[in-house]
Amino acid sequence: MMRVAALIRHGKLCRHCSNKECVDLGTDTEPIELECPECNGSGCTECAQGTIRVIGCPNKYCRPIADAVALCDLYKQGLPPVSGGALDQSVWFVDAQKFLEHDESMIRSEDLNG
Repeated sequence: MMRVAALIRHGKLCRHCSNKECVDLGTDTEPIELECPECNGSGCTECAQGTIRVIGCPNKYCRPIADAVALCDLYKQGLPPVSGGALDQSVWFVDAQKFLEHDESMIRSEDLNG
């Protein structure tokens, strides 16, 4: 989900969508296929042969992690979601922040090299 959120934030998905209409819908016959961030495309239990498939609206797909993405932004600015520093953070949050940062870095790199 973080990869999809990063793609949306960088205008690679849903760039031309509006609140009324999603133009990047993945369908059963044409899903949005992305390299799995867990295994980097080699295949794992989290994906289908190295890819994740988004069916439906990418924004709706990411809705469950919207709060985590907002917390990642605050964390990057030095404001952790609980008292204390990085060692006080729960594993899921530190992992979420790492995935988001990595995916956004990859997207920026693709933009420079593409």
